[in-house]
Amino acid sequence: MSLPIEVVIIADCASPLDRLAALLDVLGERALVQLRDKHASGAALYERATAIVQLGARLLVNDRLDVALAAGAAGVHLPEDGLDLATARALGAKLVGCSRHTPAAAAAAEAAGADLVILGPIFPTPSKPGVAPLGVQALTAARAAMTGRARLCAIGGIDDAARAAEARAAGATAIAAIRAWWGPLDVALALAATRR
Repeated sequence: MSLPIEVVIIADCASPLDRLAALLDVLGERALVQLRDKHASGAALYERATAIVQLGARLLVNDRLDVALAAGAAGVHLPEDGLDLATARALGAKLVGCSRHTPAAAAAAEAAGADLVILGPIFPTPSKPGVAPLGVQALTAARAAMTGRARLCAIGGIDDAARAAEARAAGATAIAAIRAWWGPLDVALALAATRR
């Protein structure tokens, strides 16, 4: 399934819904929201997922297919050590995203049926202290190994338009961020404006 997305907005249960609504108004169909909150209960995730769906967002719930299905989300996003893609699809996931950390794993995930493959971290990021960044060359290698059926999304340290543009030039068809969406609005909009 080809996703016409260019940006992934990663949110948690504390992310302000009014800001998310404003981003979605600007980005429209170009955006996908990933709800990721490793410390939230199932009930809290369901409540927030339902609220995000009600905003009209295409939503992937991280690592909780049960919550995604219950909330009417577009699908699920699977970590590398999570549920396998075929099982998620067999259990009812319409869209399946996944995180991978090498170009070979990204290509294998696409071959296994992923609609969205998030590869990273591409640049140094405070959310992954001590983890060496892959660099933009990993995007180029992944793009060369993939067929193009799945979106290749860069993540990790993409906190300004220059890095977003560099990731896109290296082969990413979409970019994901966490901090950049929730900081100054002009930074978020500049990030979203970078196009292939």
